[in-house]
Amino acid sequence: MKAGWAVIGWSIFGGVASWVALVGCLDQIYRVIPSEPLTLAFGLGLTVISLVGIVHSARRGPWWCLVPATVAAMAVIAGVITDSTLLSLGLTIPGFYS
Repeated sequence: MKAGWAVIGWSIFGGVASWVALVGCLDQIYRVIPSEPLTLAFGLGLTVISLVGIVHSARRGPWWCLVPATVAAMAVIAGVITDSTLLSLGLTIPGFYS
């Protein structure tokens, strides 16, 4: 039963990390840290950590935890793709963040 709660916890953390990656860099977090590359790297780091945690805990969890883990993993992957694309575009195109 402990493994099931680990999957649920990582799924919730994945949902928060994907929110930070998808919405946070443009709105709330950007107001606190006004550097866009830093907020994108922060969101990318959180999503990668949560994806590793989701995959690691889902392998050991019960079958009923696969649904929230799959939904959270899809949201996290969307956050990884969004932040990594914006970060790579900003690092390769001069003036992208201006």
